[in-house]
Amino acid sequence: MEPNPPCPQLAGLSRAKSLCFTGHRPEKLPQNEMLQGLRQTLQHYILRAVLKGYTSFYTGLADGVDYLAADILFGLRLVKPQIIVIGVQPCADYEEFYYRRGYDMQHLYAMLNQIDRHIILPGSARDPSIFLRRNDFMVEHSAAIIAVCDNGRSGSMYTLNYAKRRGLAYCRIYPRPPENTIPPVQQWPVEMGVART
Repeated sequence: MEPNPPCPQLAGLSRAKSLCFTGHRPEKLPQNEMLQGLRQTLQHYILRAVLKGYTSFYTGLADGVDYLAADILFGLRLVKPQIIVIGVQPCADYEEFYYRRGYDMQHLYAMLNQIDRHIILPGSARDPSIFLRRNDFMVEHSAAIIAVCDNGRSGSMYTLNYAKRRGLAYCRIYPRPPENTIPPVQQWPVEMGVART
């Protein structure tokens, strides 16, 4: 694979201190109390990453997990000002795609208005491969990933597997507990892997 050309929006950021997110859209996530439990678990692992020294966080600006993670980071940034949130937009016409798919436009605008750096990748939403290219870009600029995905075939699973092949540290959170009850945060179904040295 060809290396990505230098990206001026990433100047001064350390890949070793960068983490990206991947995860399902809203229709594949649990709802109501179960979603709040998932959010608390995601927040727990994001805070652990911050305490381990990660300072730069990539979001793909999608509704669902990307929005949940970004919203958590925006709150944490109030007490941890070293946090930098980078939004990676897969194409220039992404807003139109977001609207056509019926995703929550307020979530997109909340992310765009609060991210610290904004990267718009080339391409058009008419080309479905742009989303995997966006995910590849984030993985290639990160040392770790937090993924919220089940075992089915999905872009999130592809991205997690790509991150594993590249040796990223990872935390995978399963979106639904097996008993369909809300376990304590630390007992939510999670698997973790450390980076290869």
